[in-house]
Amino acid sequence: MRKKFLSYFMAALILVLSFLVPIPSSLHVIALSENTVVINEISWMGTTINYNNEWIELYNNSTASINLNGWTLKAKDGTPSITLSGTIPANGYFLLERTSDATVTEAAANQIYTGALGNEGEYLELRDSSNNLIDSVDTWYSGNNTTKATMERIDPLQSGLLSSNWNTATMTYSGGLGTPKAFNSIPVPPSNMEQLNTVSDALGAINIYFNKSAVTSYASSTSNKANYHVNLENRLIKRINAATTSIDVATYEINLPNLIAALMNKASKGVKVRLIADAKNPGDADYSDRYTEMRLYLEKMIRGYDGVVGTSDDIIILADSPIFAVEDTALRTSYGLPATVTGFTYKTLKVGTSNISGYLIAEGEKKTDGSYYAAADQMHNKFMIIDNSWVWTGSWNFTITCTYGSEENMRKGILGGNSQHSIEINWPTLASIYKTEFDEMWGSSTLTPNTAVSNFHGRKIDNTTHSININGKTVEIYFSPGDNAMERVVELVNNEAHHKAYFTIFAWSHQALTDALKYKWEGSYLDMEGTKTGFDVRGVFEGEYWNQWWSASVDMTGRTASQTSTNNPNIRWNNPAPVYKDAEDRKLHSKTMIIDVNTSSDPTVIAGSTNWSNNGENVNDENMLIIHDANIANQFLQEFVARYQAAGGTMQ
Repeated sequence: MRKKFLSYFMAALILVLSFLVPIPSSLHVIALSENTVVINEISWMGTTINYNNEWIELYNNSTASINLNGWTLKAKDGTPSITLSGTIPANGYFLLERTSDATVTEAAANQIYTGALGNEGEYLELRDSSNNLIDSVDTWYSGNNTTKATMERIDPLQSGLLSSNWNTATMTYSGGLGTPKAFNSIPVPPSNMEQLNTVSDALGAINIYFNKSAVTSYASSTSNKANYHVNLENRLIKRINAATTSIDVATYEINLPNLIAALMNKASKGVKVRLIADAKNPGDADYSDRYTEMRLYLEKMIRGYDGVVGTSDDIIILADSPIFAVEDTALRTSYGLPATVTGFTYKTLKVGTSNISGYLIAEGEKKTDGSYYAAADQMHNKFMIIDNSWVWTGSWNFTITCTYGSEENMRKGILGGNSQHSIEINWPTLASIYKTEFDEMWGSSTLTPNTAVSNFHGRKIDNTTHSININGKTVEIYFSPGDNAMERVVELVNNEAHHKAYFTIFAWSHQALTDALKYKWEGSYLDMEGTKTGFDVRGVFEGEYWNQWWSASVDMTGRTASQTSTNNPNIRWNNPAPVYKDAEDRKLHSKTMIIDVNTSSDPTVIAGSTNWSNNGENVNDENMLIIHDANIANQFLQEFVARYQAAGGTMQ
């Protein structure tokens, strides 16, 4: 849930007042103060299309939606003079476009206004319906008329009258440089500056993005430097904003407000959006708060911009098990939903062995008897298919914690989330393979899911091509369960790895893969036997699992496990490998192995959402890419060196 001290104070104040002063149930009341809503971005110079295409963006700093009816945004010289109407969502945006909604093509206007902004500067005041001053800007502190770069606020909680609190936009949109209805392109310290070095939109492009650091001195050439310190959300939003026909989303979790807004915007413009979500057990304490928040966002997407279920701007959602609405009135209101659930049917369904009642917002896969599978296994994918051409995948979950680490970091543009990678590939054949997997879970190839035909988890079959050629690069694709992805990885290590294997991994319990590397490392599959062969093994493990008895980290370092099992017999390495517990600021969420990088022996990368475990192979819905390409392997090496050196390893 959203947590800011100011928000807690305001919520407590409202609670006290509610006992003292009767509040009509039809009104949503919030204690307003200066900077509750701010003037966040101003396109005072217009756009590259037309200098009259001016726009203004407001931002809501609070955790509750706010009714703007009767508010005003006026210039002291009288033009423009805007009386606002509508609602600005919690921690969300309100876009004012001059003259028409065509001013900004990738974001829908919340209100159209008239009246030009002077290029020499304006004094703008934002006042609430009681004429209280909420925010003001007294001149143009930034922005560029030549490049049509907007003036962006840096800290929405700080005054708009400070020159140091404004920045000239650096991110591209259809009208120049700016971020309409998206997080501002706030500059960050040079050591953390986003580095986009090898990005292409061409057919056959394979773009690799890392959200943390990389050591580009290991680049094989100046033209092959890795993309690092990348805001993965912004990159994906850029791809979504370019969609024209369809977007298919398979997501383990999603709660990024701007990403959700981008999907809703596309649905409102006629792009067909289908979304598969992972249903969680509502009683699971580890996921309770996150799942509550996700269900609120899922309902927002289902309702669409008009807030009405069953209209053309809705996003269609299916899950591996039924998902029910959150009925908490205060939470619903804070997310801009109707206080009471409307538009959905209250049902009692047999889910697993229990009956569950509630307002059904998303159907789940049905058993042959018409009941539903329980929310036990994970739909762990994190991929999108855009316009049946682009595929976005990797280890990155579409969440605040995975991307920024916290809401405060998100507001400041700090990438304090888990260490991740994302891959986007522009290749229709690959997109069709992912669509086959998506449709198998969806149960149809249409906008309407078929819950009687849909298959998740162990009920899926191996029905996709596993190797394609993308402009001379061999790319292998495996989905779990059913495709024997880990069996292929073991085969790859046994038969095609000749010099080295480097890895960064979240969870690794797959004993056959551990044993395959042991044989490469010291020529023996036996416990505490073997002599080093010269094959190079290096790696970094997520610290949470470093000491778990089932983790490959225990075997590789020659330690005795606290227990064993048939699947994990603790076959210790006689010569401990140089593998380390990670030293990341949050989780090491990668699932990556680099084989024979910087050699002539088919450099290869294994990446995707699949953890190297029984769940990753046989239980959860996952996807894995194996990319055979020297340049891509080298980009992954640059990121690996950063993770490895931070953990204490040294590269020879």
